[in-house]
Amino acid sequence: MPDFEGSSFDPVLLDLRDINDYMVLVAAMNEYAAQLEHEADEDEKNARQNGEEGDVAESIHNREWAARLNRLIDDIERQLDANSDARKSVQGEQ
Repeated sequence: MPDFEGSSFDPVLLDLRDINDYMVLVAAMNEYAAQLEHEADEDEKNARQNGEEGDVAESIHNREWAARLNRLIDDIERQLDANSDARKSVQGEQ
């Protein structure tokens, strides 16, 4: 579980009951993660072609942020699955 001490924000709950809200959110996150990975790949490729090191810190930053987005997407999926399982369990008990 992440440590929220010293966090600038409190946890929030997103209402993703509307499949379109879910799809827009996850699509935007996936697209941005892919863009960041692509930028890191291009920076590294251009640096290699020019015999330079390039901006290593920027590439690392882009990859870290892409990984962060992917973790958030995985967390959303995990919570949606848990909610669905809980709902099925409650409905099965009735």
